[in-house]
Amino acid sequence: MPIITHILLYVAYATISTTVGIALTQVGGQDIGASFLGGIALFCACAVTHASISTTAASSRVGDAEKVIKRDMERLRVAHREVTADIDAMQTRIDQIEAAVGSQSFGAPQIETPQYQSGPPQIETRIIEQIVDKLGAAMDARLNTIQSAGVTPLNPSAARGPMDMVREALLENRVELFLQPIVQLPQRKTAFYEGFTRLKDASGRLILPQEFIPAAEQAGLMSTIDNVLLFRCVQIVRKLMKQDRRVGIFCNISPAALSDEQFFPQFLDFMRDNRDLAGSVIFEIPQDAYENRTSIEARAMGKLVDLGFRFSIDRVTNTEIDLPDLERSGVKYVKISAMTMVEQTVIRGLRPRSAITREIAAADISAIYQRYGIDLIAERIETEDAVLEVLDLDVPYGQGHLFGAPRAIKESLMEETAPPREFLLKQNGRIA
Repeated sequence: MPIITHILLYVAYATISTTVGIALTQVGGQDIGASFLGGIALFCACAVTHASISTTAASSRVGDAEKVIKRDMERLRVAHREVTADIDAMQTRIDQIEAAVGSQSFGAPQIETPQYQSGPPQIETRIIEQIVDKLGAAMDARLNTIQSAGVTPLNPSAARGPMDMVREALLENRVELFLQPIVQLPQRKTAFYEGFTRLKDASGRLILPQEFIPAAEQAGLMSTIDNVLLFRCVQIVRKLMKQDRRVGIFCNISPAALSDEQFFPQFLDFMRDNRDLAGSVIFEIPQDAYENRTSIEARAMGKLVDLGFRFSIDRVTNTEIDLPDLERSGVKYVKISAMTMVEQTVIRGLRPRSAITREIAAADISAIYQRYGIDLIAERIETEDAVLEVLDLDVPYGQGHLFGAPRAIKESLMEETAPPREFLLKQNGRIA
């Protein structure tokens, strides 16, 4: 209803209320105050009734609009599936034609198909052009149908939820690899890198981990993100090996990926094909996830260990760690923040659990870890004072912004290490 109509109605309500007040004064014998209050009460009653009716009408219109949008979106999905089917059919036909032309070039028998018989290359070219024209006409017809149906166009500037942003970033391959150095102490020579996944939205803005990780976990997409990260890490390691640089990369992997029945078998096959990198690719999981791992996740870790790969535990909040259990599980590195290391081992006197019964000095803790084949990494080192405290504990490795913040790899390297289109299409079934 136009706003002018609402205004006129409220003027009418006020006029009626005034008239009733005057009538109460002159005819009913009421005093002016009581008549005034009566008129006000009548006006309020009319206004509330009018607002209620307007709200009901607006709600009805919103509901109708939602139904129209849902119907239009369903039409788009159907059209998308039909176009995809046409593209797949065209690709199959082109493959058949290429096979026929190729076999003819090498003197092999010609291949016949139900619709066409292979002939000279010129004929095949015309066939391809006819298929392309036919497909283009079909797509145009479907687009015209959608437009004539009054599909509401999507607003690119409309607010997008975290799950929508994650799906779009994965579908459009806006997944970047950031690397942070892990240095050997006290020389501060880079010994490893830790790989971090960063997603970008359509405007190029980085989506912060605290934004996309909960949304990805809720949507079941962490396995896909882990897969993209791992693919890039493997490519980076291979390029470093070609340059004779023996530098390993820590790759974060979520517990959900280890227990994913669809993801993990493919993941394991990929790592089996790249088992020569077992000494250079280290999988990293948080302490809480490690200590609360299920039997399925434990078996998955064991299969990777059988291939020669090792694990790292990070986000340590309790330094009373069971070292024999870590050794049995194939854990090679433990990351503890410099602050936690000093607070729990030096100030509070906490010690890892091991077979050693004698009293262990804080400076000997690193050696105890190494006895079980585990190296300590002090992380989140931000100041030189923290470095001195870590060196007093004889920790062999350090990580933190003091040594280098996570940085995106070069754009050219990003393109070289991008997953192939077949990989992304295979993942799309999980993203859609």
